[in-house]
Amino acid sequence: MRRLLVSTDGSEHSRRVIAHAVGLAARLGAEELRVLYVADTTELEEFTKMDEVLSCRKGACEVGELARRLEKQIDRSAAETLEHIREEVDNIPHEGLRVGFAVRKGEPAVEIVREAESWGAEMIIMGSLRLGSRVALGSTADKVMRSARMPVMVVGPRSEFPGEVKRILVPLDHSGASKAVIEAASSLASRLGASLQLFHVVNEPAVRYFSSLSGLGDEEKRRLISEYAAAAEEHLRTLLPAESQHDVRVVSGDPVKEILGEMERGGYGMVVMGTRGMGHISRFLIGSVTGGVICQATKPVVVVRG
Repeated sequence: MRRLLVSTDGSEHSRRVIAHAVGLAARLGAEELRVLYVADTTELEEFTKMDEVLSCRKGACEVGELARRLEKQIDRSAAETLEHIREEVDNIPHEGLRVGFAVRKGEPAVEIVREAESWGAEMIIMGSLRLGSRVALGSTADKVMRSARMPVMVVGPRSEFPGEVKRILVPLDHSGASKAVIEAASSLASRLGASLQLFHVVNEPAVRYFSSLSGLGDEEKRRLISEYAAAAEEHLRTLLPAESQHDVRVVSGDPVKEILGEMERGGYGMVVMGTRGMGHISRFLIGSVTGGVICQATKPVVVVRG
């Protein structure tokens, strides 16, 4: 990957995100890193429209002076924030890496994706401050993950970038996104000199609940879970090239807990997964698993849209 785009809002957490981005760029041998700050003008746009309506009622039909002053203030604030960000980046060693800066105005998620596409970024790196079980629907991170055509690394509130990445955990479901996730993970592994662990979690609580509605007994539920696990492992192995040395592992349980547990036990430096939920039944719930992993992971999570 030659070009990485890191989005920052100037917050304390954003400093960690930039440090993650610089560290990853160095390990990937990237040539350029662009730091983007988006001045959120969504509320200003709404205010401007209201201001125009009011001025039209007075016969002028033009943007009022207050709206113009607010826009100038936003521009000044954006310039000050960008200068502060430049100073922070200067304090992070990045020898051999070209670092550029950009400012956009508008709705943050939309502008982040537009900048990434127009500049030709091969990955977006951004932060998520959401704590709890999922990334908030409608948040900037959620919107970017839904719409970006390139992988998005989301640095959660507990994430620490490792000194080196030797193993990458790749949680997969049976959706069409699996191929894209494996391709992205394989590309990263090749550049980082890392191995992959393909990982699937049979969503045991969901399977037990829905099989209960069908009148299945405990023994039948256990057999069904076992059959799902065997089928999942067989399916994952078909996704790997014949000469691949990557591992495949299937377990049952709560998907978020199992993925986080495997991440800590296996000493992984990174997680690569899809935007959809993982495992049976719950996989259609965006953020139900992916968001939970991002929010609680101690390592960066790369999200790939299928």
